Amino acid sequence: MCETRMLAHKGHTHIGHCMQCKTVFLWHGNVLLNFTPDDFIHFSKALNRGKFSECALPFPDNQERVIVHTPCYDISFTFTRAEWEVMVATVQEALLMQEVYTLV
Repeated sequence: MCETRMLAHKGHTHIGHCMQCKTVFLWHGNVLLNFTPDDFIHFSKALNRGKFSECALPFPDNQERVIVHTPCYDISFTFTRAEWEVMVATVQEALLMQEVYTLV
């Protein structure tokens, strides 16, 4: 794994990136995803495609969850409203911090 600079952290979500190879690392619980810079932007757009109330589905645990696909076709996240709000905020913060580090 690269030497990672943390961009954002909220709850169980940590987002960092490698300054050399530009890989973005997203840790959420026990899942680690690696994104290219473009894939991370696409993931951010996927999070912001709709409102939770418009996209949520009932799951077997009797909670409504949103499904968010990742660049890996076989892996998707499911988020409750609170989890989704944290993920959206963390990804937005990470994107802003990427811009800050690019300017520095």
